[in-house]
Amino acid sequence: MLFRKHSPAVLRHVILLVAVVLFFGPFLWMLLTSFKSSEEALAFPPTFLPRQWELSNYTDIFTVAPFGLYFFNSTVVAIATTAGQIVTSLAAGFAFSRLKFKGKNIVFVVLLAALLVPFEVVFTPLITLLSSLHWLNSYQGLIVPNIPSILGTFLFRQFFTSFPSEIEDASRVDGAGVWRRMWSVVTPMATPMIGSFAVLSFVYNWNNFFFQFLVASRTEFFTVSVGLTQLQSANASQSFNLLMAGSTLAILPVFIVFIIFQKQIVSAMAGGLR
Repeated sequence: MLFRKHSPAVLRHVILLVAVVLFFGPFLWMLLTSFKSSEEALAFPPTFLPRQWELSNYTDIFTVAPFGLYFFNSTVVAIATTAGQIVTSLAAGFAFSRLKFKGKNIVFVVLLAALLVPFEVVFTPLITLLSSLHWLNSYQGLIVPNIPSILGTFLFRQFFTSFPSEIEDASRVDGAGVWRRMWSVVTPMATPMIGSFAVLSFVYNWNNFFFQFLVASRTEFFTVSVGLTQLQSANASQSFNLLMAGSTLAILPVFIVFIIFQKQIVSAMAGGLR
């Protein structure tokens, strides 16, 4: 009787435990492998804990490849693209929410429909365009095409739609134009949404491997994710432990951002569903 009473809770905890193991297990294995020697990393049967903790792997990764440059490039691309997405998404979301213009709803529906189009469908003409502009292997090529964000436009539009219009109406009576209402009245009140979207945008742009792989073919413009693939193809069998160390460093900024700002991430997604 007692077992039947508590069985739903036990089953729920077992399912959660299995989910945690499946989710964090690969990350834990990657972290432990990053401290192993090159021989132990490829040994069979594999060891769980390193026999000897090779802390030098995290310094060696910067000598076998210019990981400092890769991190710099990833940081520049992620921060610049995030800033551009915030500005353009905020302005577009405000326009779709507050302004009245012909065909507004049709344009918004078309934008949402574009979210369903996979990137693989459009990357060929996009790369052709970037090549004609001589933007391949450049920071502008890595940043500018990703600045327009349909998801960001949608999230800000939903936020502004649920936003009370009384304060904005008062500023309109005082003679404030559209730009002043948006930047001086509405934007300061949208700070929580801006922070939430900034976190989502940074994580996405830090991990935007496929696009960065297509645009950057020269080492000086490699991001962390692209640099890891080059390390893998060049020294896969000799430096698997270094590859795991590099992968750990690559996800570390995203992991820290997610842990610190997980409430903002949930808030942004919940706001978009309203």
